[in-house]
Amino acid sequence: MKISLSIGAVLSASLIAGTQAFPHFANRAEAFGDGLKSEDSELTKAWLKKIDEFKAGGGDYEKRADSNGGGRKLTALINPANFKFNADEQLVDIYSEAHRFQPPGPNDIRGPCPGLNLLANHGYLNRNGVTTLTQGIDAINRVFGVGYDLALALNAYAVVFNGNLLDLTWSIGGPYGSSGLGAITNLLTNSEPKGINAHNIYEGDASIVRQDYYAPGANHDNVHVYLPYFEDLLKLGGNDATEGKDVYNAELMLQHKANRWHESVATNPLFFNSAFGGLVVTTAAERFVAEFAANNTADENGYNRIYLDEKNLLAFFSVTKDANGKLTYTPGHERLLDGWYRRPLAAQFGLEDIVLTLLNAAKIDPSLLSVGGNAGQVNTFTGVNVGDLTGGVYNLETLLNNPQALSCYLYQIGVEELIPTQLGGLYKVLGTVLDFVGKNIAGPWKKVATAGNNPCDSFNSNIKEAYAKYPGSKIE
Repeated sequence: MKISLSIGAVLSASLIAGTQAFPHFANRAEAFGDGLKSEDSELTKAWLKKIDEFKAGGGDYEKRADSNGGGRKLTALINPANFKFNADEQLVDIYSEAHRFQPPGPNDIRGPCPGLNLLANHGYLNRNGVTTLTQGIDAINRVFGVGYDLALALNAYAVVFNGNLLDLTWSIGGPYGSSGLGAITNLLTNSEPKGINAHNIYEGDASIVRQDYYAPGANHDNVHVYLPYFEDLLKLGGNDATEGKDVYNAELMLQHKANRWHESVATNPLFFNSAFGGLVVTTAAERFVAEFAANNTADENGYNRIYLDEKNLLAFFSVTKDANGKLTYTPGHERLLDGWYRRPLAAQFGLEDIVLTLLNAAKIDPSLLSVGGNAGQVNTFTGVNVGDLTGGVYNLETLLNNPQALSCYLYQIGVEELIPTQLGGLYKVLGTVLDFVGKNIAGPWKKVATAGNNPCDSFNSNIKEAYAKYPGSKIE
């Protein structure tokens, strides 16, 4: 008990110090302490409005204005095209000494997420690849427009499972050694921080451009871009190199994700798709690319136009293309290009958008909403039955048609039930870490799941037992 109390005091002090280090964060949408602000944000109000529309049986997803004949039909709840383009607000600093691109040094850590590598290369995260909870939240909000609810949940998850709870640090790649309070991890955990490279936590199978950890011939390389997959993505976009054209929109990225999902099932006997790392992170990551790698500019009426052309896509993944079409990948050199503008400040991408992304993914291919895996041989995928998993509270049809039901399902199986079962093997002292999870991971998710006074009927999924029958579910 004494150890638990002392660690709790350390965490409280660390959180206070973190908000003081980022005063603009504390002033805008501080989430520490209660998970989220008590009053409803504009994003939550928009979500409630959207939920009412779906329950009434009307209202389709908002559509962005067409761009170069393409048009983005899968949109964030708050549509960037609804706001005037503001160059002063949306220009991201990659020109000052603090944020000018620098390739990683020999001892700097880089990992499987191009966006995080890019943030480190531009100095928005520590250039050594080890960041903190508050710095991570601040960076993805400031550069990519990730809402604070989603930023908090993702960063807190990384701290708990891939980092060090004592100093609230985590690595964007592989293992790292903590300093200060974090050096005494043996008081709290059973192992050293592994970073987000660790398989089946953040990183998962069927990535759009990376190989599966257990894929034959991959040599457990789940970090680096696999150029044949990248070539497939460019081919799906018609190898269209027109500058300023919105080629790699959400629809195309999700179709590529569906293609990769089936390819993994057909080639990786240990393919596994989890509720959090699979659905929330890996599937939603396709939308992250479409939204966060995209540049922004003004349309003919002065409103925001978001586009992801080949030039920006290549830079985001640290890939170059010569005059003959040959691709070259340089690990860890992800960057933003001069003249890059973020999404409008008022059009942040939050947890609600994760839910809508998964609904749209399922419309393209229902397999993308499956939790399960292969049985040790290729093409043996078996998904966990939604009805069985939820004790009949939900079925697949309900999840495919009701974003509120899907948000409740994701919250319960991916956060409320699964996370506590996974912590026992990682932590010696569970009280403090469960309190941290409740406030900073479960808190934001619960608010989305129960928006509009949704009761979010509870169920006992026995998700850990369901995972156990899949040989590829092991956490590395």
